[in-house]
Amino acid sequence: MIDKIIQEKLKEKLISEKTRLEETLAATETNKAGTDREYQTSFPEIERDQEQNADEMELYESNLAADETLKSELKKVNSALARMESGTYGYCLNCQKEIPIERLEAYPQAEKCLDCKS
Repeated sequence: MIDKIIQEKLKEKLISEKTRLEETLAATETNKAGTDREYQTSFPEIERDQEQNADEMELYESNLAADETLKSELKKVNSALARMESGTYGYCLNCQKEIPIERLEAYPQAEKCLDCKS
């Protein structure tokens, strides 16, 4: 079982990470006009340079992948905070063994021990 002081420090780290992720995601959310600010592709002319179109699509796909990674991390952070509230934080979701404190300090949203993660 995790010491209350350590758990409170981990909770602070999780809340800080949650704030950072939410702010980063908010910067790429859809604006009021309904267009994607960061990921807008225009392709105004079919005859436009194909290389420009390819570069724009590559950037769009890269940004989209990064956005999905951020959303996945936010989900893990929220899940860790929920496990703290339910009293199940710090235990592997797979084998139910206690996750080493060193792992939690390095990655507070860890859901699995290193053996199950592998």
